[in-house]
Amino acid sequence: MDPLSITAGIVGIVAPTLHCVRLLVEDLQNIADAPNTVKALTNNLQSVELALDSLGAVTDSQWESLGDAITTQSKATITSCKTSCERFKTSLDRWTRHSTDGTLSWRDRATLGIFRQDHIKSISKQLQQCNITLTSVTSIATLTQLLQQAQAAEEIKTIISTKETAVNNAITATNDQSAEVSAQLVALTLAEPGEGETDADQASATKQVAMEKKALHESRMLFEELLFVIQTAAANARADQGTTITFGNNNSGQQVGVNSGTITATFGRRG
Repeated sequence: MDPLSITAGIVGIVAPTLHCVRLLVEDLQNIADAPNTVKALTNNLQSVELALDSLGAVTDSQWESLGDAITTQSKATITSCKTSCERFKTSLDRWTRHSTDGTLSWRDRATLGIFRQDHIKSISKQLQQCNITLTSVTSIATLTQLLQQAQAAEEIKTIISTKETAVNNAITATNDQSAEVSAQLVALTLAEPGEGETDADQASATKQVAMEKKALHESRMLFEELLFVIQTAAANARADQGTTITFGNNNSGQQVGVNSGTITATFGRRG
């Protein structure tokens, strides 16, 4: 694996995504009396901006430690975020075509019906998931670096346990959200356009929720890879010291027993 090509590939996706996010934040901040859902979206965009900036600081060696699968899934997550932001910006321009001077006109405000509200809420949730996912990647990248350094055994175990719990919780939350999104897709298909809305609004909202579902699937795959990296990196870092490391209490993943010499570890991914 060429670490320079990894960094270049990530930066090549992060930079245009950051540009897109910042343009959308600027557009939303120019709406002086925006609804609360729009203000919440602005906050989520700013959180993603910070997450992308942090991801850009991950070093070549850290990406190499994380591996190809996490690199690929990280790129997919960023790309999905960019696509949703671009689509939303197009919709926002259409929704606010009657507004001027940064003030959302009563006509445009009245047309923010059920499909448009669902579109806004869906992209907000996708951005929240993107923030959690990318922040987790940066966090685990830092963990792999720590595991390569001399650390007290108990400190290592505490760090690993905390990170593993966080990733497992993220997997559970992602599964729950995916089920909710599947139900929402069905509801959108059956719903009727509200006053001022069109079939195009329904199609736009449905596409966004479908994109959110796709992004959740990508996040789930990435979290599974991160969990595997946590367990593998920890065992490899401590193998030559005969250290006992126990991973969580979820009855899954790797378990290592007491060994006075070299540890022989068996790894398996969860299905």
